[in-house]
Amino acid sequence: MKIEALETIKHHPIYMELGDIKTVDEVDGQYCVDHGWARNVETDEVGEREGGPISLAIDSSNHSTKSEVK
Repeated sequence: MKIEALETIKHHPIYMELGDIKTVDEVDGQYCVDHGWARNVETDEVGEREGGPISLAIDSSNHSTKSEVK
């Protein structure tokens, strides 16, 4: 199976950078395509990536802590 990396893939035994096109084992290639990491060049199939961008924003920097000098 020939796949094109849609992002950096570090899933043993496949290590690819964005845009790389490589012939890989059918099972490993399909795994990457199913997870949305790669596109099947032969069929143009792309799986759907689960989730979305994760925000690391913290809502409150106070965290209910308080200090007093006595």
